[in-house]
Amino acid sequence: MKISVLDQTQLLEGITAEEGFAHSVELAKYVDKLGYHRYWLSEHHSTDALAGSSPEILASHLLAKTDHIKVGTGGVMLPHYSAYKVAENFKVMSALATGRVDMGVGRAPGGHHLSTIALQGERARNVDIFPDQIDQVLEYLEDTLPENHPIRGLETTPVIDRKPELWILGTSNSSAILAAEKGLPYAFAQFINYQPGGMEQALKLYVDNFTPSKYLEKPKVLVTMKVIVASTDQKAEKIAESALRFNYYLHRGRLTRVVDSEKALSHVINPSEKREMESVKETYIIGSKETVAQKIKELTNKFPIDELMAITPIYDFEERKRSFKLLKEAVGE
Repeated sequence: MKISVLDQTQLLEGITAEEGFAHSVELAKYVDKLGYHRYWLSEHHSTDALAGSSPEILASHLLAKTDHIKVGTGGVMLPHYSAYKVAENFKVMSALATGRVDMGVGRAPGGHHLSTIALQGERARNVDIFPDQIDQVLEYLEDTLPENHPIRGLETTPVIDRKPELWILGTSNSSAILAAEKGLPYAFAQFINYQPGGMEQALKLYVDNFTPSKYLEKPKVLVTMKVIVASTDQKAEKIAESALRFNYYLHRGRLTRVVDSEKALSHVINPSEKREMESVKETYIIGSKETVAQKIKELTNKFPIDELMAITPIYDFEERKRSFKLLKEAVGE
C-alpha cells in the first residue's frame, strides 16, 4: 500500500508562520527521500493555528524543493473560486513539474463564514455548484468546452502534455457518490469524519457506484488518518496528546496551535472529557512500528484502501520526522 502525507501547516505554540513553512519544506524533502508517494497541503483561512491559506503556492514551492514525490492540494475549496483560474494554476504547476502534480478539490469552506464572504467577493455562492465545477475544471484542463458553450474557443494556458491528477475530497456519502459518478479518485478525510461506520459506508458507496471514465478504469481510494508512531506504544500515546488537545478544542469550536504533549491534556480531568479523548483516540493509528503495522493490516483487510495518507501533528519536529520514518518501515514499501 502506498503511504503519503497531509500537511495542514499546523503552527506550533511559540513559532512564527515563517518557521512553520520552513518545517513544511524540511519535512517534504525528508519524506521525499524516504520514498513517500504524495505530499498534500490543505486550505484554511482566518486562523492563527493553520498557516496554509494558499495551498497552490505552497505546493508549487515544495515541487521546486523536492525531486520525486507527488505534490498537491488536499485541497482547493473549489466553490470559492473560478474553475478556470484553478485549472490555469495547476497547468502552470504541471508544466514546471511534469507528472508530479495532484489537484485535490473539495466543497468545504475551509474557515468560518467571514472568510467565505471575503473569498467570494461578498457574493455568496451555493456549494451545490461544486459538481458542475468539477466538470468545468476537467473541461478547462482538457480544452474540451462543449460546442454550445457560451465561451467556446477559450484556451486554458499553458498547453501541456500531461495534466494534473484530479481527486475529489470528502467526508460524506454525497462526496463518495459524486466521485463514483464522475469516475474520479476519491480521498476520504477520516480525520474529520470519524463517526462510527462513516468511512465504511462512504467507501462502499464509492466502490459500488463507480463508473469507469477516461480518467480512471477502476475505483481508487485514499484515506487520510491521524497517525502517530514512536519507538514504543507508551511514547506514541504520550506524544499523541498534542493532537488530541487540538481535537478537544475543535469540538468546542476553537482552532488552537499544537502545544507540547507534556502539558497538552493537563486540563482534562473531568471523567466525561477523558472518555471523549479515549473515543477520539480510537480513530487514530497510534503505537510502535510493530503495533502500527498490525493496525494498518487490519484496516486494509477491512476497507478497500489503496493508499494511506498520514496527518501527524506532533509538537517536537524531530519526533514528527521520526514518526514518518517508522511509518514507512511499518508499511514496508
